[in-house]
Amino acid sequence: MHWISFLSLTLKGSLYLGTLYISLTFIVPVTKSLVESYFATSVSFNLDTIYLNWNTSFPAITVCELYNSEKIWDTSDSLFGIEHDFHIDDFVGEIAFFRGICTSCEMCEKVQCPDNFTQLLDVFRSKCHELIVECQYLNNIFDCCDQFLPILTEYGVCYTFNSVQARKVAQVQFKNNRMTGAGNLKFLATADIQVNVHAPIDVPYLFSEGMIRETVLLGNNKELILNVIEVYNHESVEELNYEQRRCRYSHEHSEQRIGIYEFYSFSGCIVECTVTLQLLYCNCTSHFMAVPSKNSLPMCDYQGLICLTDIHDRLVAERKSCDCMSSCEEPEYNIIYNTADDKQDSEKDFSDIHVALVELPTQRYVRRVSKTFLDLLSKCKK
Repeated sequence: MHWISFLSLTLKGSLYLGTLYISLTFIVPVTKSLVESYFATSVSFNLDTIYLNWNTSFPAITVCELYNSEKIWDTSDSLFGIEHDFHIDDFVGEIAFFRGICTSCEMCEKVQCPDNFTQLLDVFRSKCHELIVECQYLNNIFDCCDQFLPILTEYGVCYTFNSVQARKVAQVQFKNNRMTGAGNLKFLATADIQVNVHAPIDVPYLFSEGMIRETVLLGNNKELILNVIEVYNHESVEELNYEQRRCRYSHEHSEQRIGIYEFYSFSGCIVECTVTLQLLYCNCTSHFMAVPSKNSLPMCDYQGLICLTDIHDRLVAERKSCDCMSSCEEPEYNIIYNTADDKQDSEKDFSDIHVALVELPTQRYVRRVSKTFLDLLSKCKK
């Protein structure tokens, strides 16, 4: 009798296990599909047109000085003497306006090149008060260098208006609403410059796509009229992890952060990732990123710059694969009107720059949580 009972229990156990196995072949794929769907579609975008009480971020305007051969020659004469080796001018130009390549660095094996790059930048790059003058915002005059603050970029030290990275404060300073009206900024530039227009959380960077960047030669005028599409994040969005919402907030730094910038942004992440690659391959980074008063990153000497030159193409390719996610707090700015570039030389000693919003926006995107964990559980239960 015992063996009959044992056989019965064995048959029941086998039946249960067989049923469980067959069930799992259906349950596992369905559950996997539900979980993947939850993570893929847990956030939605909606268009919001109830715009009466919005605050709209005026863009950050970053001004970077451009290479000027005449200034290099004149300053070299006064610093090194009229009889100096003129090959030094090429070297100084590539150091002061470094763009990732230094072809003249190889001559330093034969010629004694200046080795204090920090001093060269101090002498050959214009200070804020020398570069930007006569500033107005919403027709209110202000001291330019009170608001155009220095910021480290891959173009060297630039001067930026309304940047949270330069101010090291998370809140945007200049916002527009029904009380202020659409923002507009005017200033004069006293040298050839590059004007970058971008979100206040961003920084200018090399090979950027989608960032507004205009070259303004001395004596020419530039007017940019923009519209803006703001992205508002519902409070519940921050409760999701960044992989679910597929963006990072300004306080959510990536694992590869090295501390050049105060807040997370896609552009800042790309810059810091590139510096990490430079440290990996050459054990140093450029003098634009390694600033003794700002950080402790090792600065390349001329031999280090030769190394960076040798791996330049590799860096350009690898930085495209940097693990950098979009920012959750990134308005989109588009050009409505842009003055044509003046191809004729001008006699003026300054350039007139005007950047303005065409109007206050009447719509914005709202990022919301469309599926919660309870939705996942309820679907699994069904």
